[in-house]
Amino acid sequence: MTHWQELETHLESLEKQDFKGCSKIFNGPSGKIPGLEQLLIDRFADHLFVLSYFEFNEESLNTVLKLLNSIFPECSIRIQHRAGGVSSEIYHTDGSPETLQVEEHGLKYIVHTNRGQNTGFFADMINGRKAVIDYCTSCQDAKVLNLFAYTCSFAVAALSGGALSVDNWDMNKNSLSIGRENIRLNGLDESRSSYFGYDIFKSFSKIRRRGPYDLVVMDPPPMQGKSFSYKKDYPRLIRRVTEIVKPGGAVLFCLNAPDCSGDEFLNMIGDNLIGSFTAVDPVACPDAYLGRYPERGLKTYLATGYQQSQGE
Repeated sequence: MTHWQELETHLESLEKQDFKGCSKIFNGPSGKIPGLEQLLIDRFADHLFVLSYFEFNEESLNTVLKLLNSIFPECSIRIQHRAGGVSSEIYHTDGSPETLQVEEHGLKYIVHTNRGQNTGFFADMINGRKAVIDYCTSCQDAKVLNLFAYTCSFAVAALSGGALSVDNWDMNKNSLSIGRENIRLNGLDESRSSYFGYDIFKSFSKIRRRGPYDLVVMDPPPMQGKSFSYKKDYPRLIRRVTEIVKPGGAVLFCLNAPDCSGDEFLNMIGDNLIGSFTAVDPVACPDAYLGRYPERGLKTYLATGYQQSQGE
């Protein structure tokens, strides 16, 4: 059996119809099928996003398209190749919708099917968003700070859990505009969500003045041009927690850097934090999103019960 035949058998076993959510339906790095370690496939409702770290030749491309169109005839398809941090479009279905909606935890999010390096929604953060919903439900009228907000999925989660307000900060104003649409899409109170399209470090004094916050979400990209590098800038951000979190408050620390293990990330938090938390609990990344080396995957920790250092 070829690796493409193995992939066909695997995909045939999955749920096909009336799928409104988002899920990784094939994770090559898990090593499940030798020869396809550099292939990933996500399903967003009726759209398949195929990401390959090896270049398709014409035969392989035609094989994949025939296979996916046969198994998921209702789905549009986008295939993207990435190498050295650069992405290139290999294929997308003619006439496919520019956007569609996915559902998660009873909430709706906009997904862009044919543009940008990403779809606008990271499905691997499903448990992180649930942690925010639960925290805001237990801490009613929470004031939330959403740093590196992207398309504001954490804001949707927080407001749905009863947050009093959410401040969303991201340099990409286009992403924040999609965030506004996500808030409206869910019928949430738009007056409770504010948007700031500025560099976080250059505007930190304004963030501090708008605080302190009951919950801070820190979900930066590992690298963002010259504006953010997790090795240099995440420690800087952690050291400033005391300026923006209320005593007794919480921080959701997130990092998706393959060269940083969970223990290394925890050490980064502990070594740079001024003050302490009562508890720091891991938020699991779904198994489908973990490859052969789980330590390289998404790391998320919910730290609760913040206490400032004596003398602050």
